[in-house]
Amino acid sequence: MVGVIFALFVGLALLGDARIFLFVLNRVVFGSHRHERNPWSWLIWIVPPLLLFLTALFRPIASEEWLLGSRASRIGAAWLIVAAAVGLSWLLDRVRVHAFPPHPLSGTHTLLPEVIRLRRAHIPFAFLRRLGAHNDVYDLEITRHEVYIDDLPPGFDGYRIAFLTDPHVTPSARRDFYGEIAARLQRYDPDLLLLGGDFVTWHRHIPLLGEVFLRDLHARDGLFAVLGNHDYWAGAEDVVAAMSGVRFLTNRSVMLTRGGDTLPLIGIDEVYRGSPDVERAFDGIDSSAPALGVSHHPDVIDLLGGRRVDLLLCGHTHGGQIRFPFFGAVVVPSRHEAAYASGFHRVRNVLLYVSRGIGAVPPLRILCRPELATFVLRRGHRAW
Repeated sequence: MVGVIFALFVGLALLGDARIFLFVLNRVVFGSHRHERNPWSWLIWIVPPLLLFLTALFRPIASEEWLLGSRASRIGAAWLIVAAAVGLSWLLDRVRVHAFPPHPLSGTHTLLPEVIRLRRAHIPFAFLRRLGAHNDVYDLEITRHEVYIDDLPPGFDGYRIAFLTDPHVTPSARRDFYGEIAARLQRYDPDLLLLGGDFVTWHRHIPLLGEVFLRDLHARDGLFAVLGNHDYWAGAEDVVAAMSGVRFLTNRSVMLTRGGDTLPLIGIDEVYRGSPDVERAFDGIDSSAPALGVSHHPDVIDLLGGRRVDLLLCGHTHGGQIRFPFFGAVVVPSRHEAAYASGFHRVRNVLLYVSRGIGAVPPLRILCRPELATFVLRRGHRAW
């Protein structure tokens, strides 16, 4: 019995080691990733063996001999307790999330999505696919949302927005994947198409933006975009030049017009590699009136203070890209880790939506489909 309890204790400690490593990875290594060559990347190789070494220091000995044991064993015992507590806390939190899923946010309504599978599942058993035994990289999911705004200008009631982000266009990606996205957008017939950045990963792929990605993308009020960190690393000026017909909102706003009414659209620069200037982006915007926003990284939420944005669209996270059964998204490049990995979040005066994006680096998505997000603005309160 003692052996079983000790084995469970060690198991919790190893789980805690994993959680501590993820904390360092997400918040320190990825959460401060301003340069393409991250100065903290060495932590990826140092932290795991260090955590395992601390956990392995403990040697079970008779209780009356513990105080006389070696200093290393006492350090190991102390670390085992700390790591096990972290592991248990993570486990209980995941149980809470699954047992009490969050309610839909007031002012939002999400309809059933549409899934287009462009790649045949090679695993014949559905239960194995639900456990992650399938690459979702070409299983496009079109999410459909309604956003209710009390004082939305009447001309924008029913306004249709589509959001595409993080394509990471490469020559190896299937051309029919981009073609299917364009076809679905044409069918949706958006008033506005917003693009959330990370259009390419490498400079040599920039010509593909016009040849592959932007073909047949249209919206009545135009295409507006922000840059992502990979665009800066690949060459921001060349990316902008290649995306002819797209208007980039770098720390500035434009006024959308519909039926004599206006609605501001605000673009904020990327927080890793760019230079976000919230004051400049909101210059001339009535802080008490409805507004839309777009930025690449959800961590921009920390810069907004009490400013009002009725729908702020972001990407960058890929939704975690590789999710695990029960634990969900674990590697999320954000100071908030998985808190803003995907979906709706209300933070002070901002309704934030984080898209999973459509690309993947490397080309692998587990339990995390690529997403084309669509929104319809509605005037008035949510009625359910």
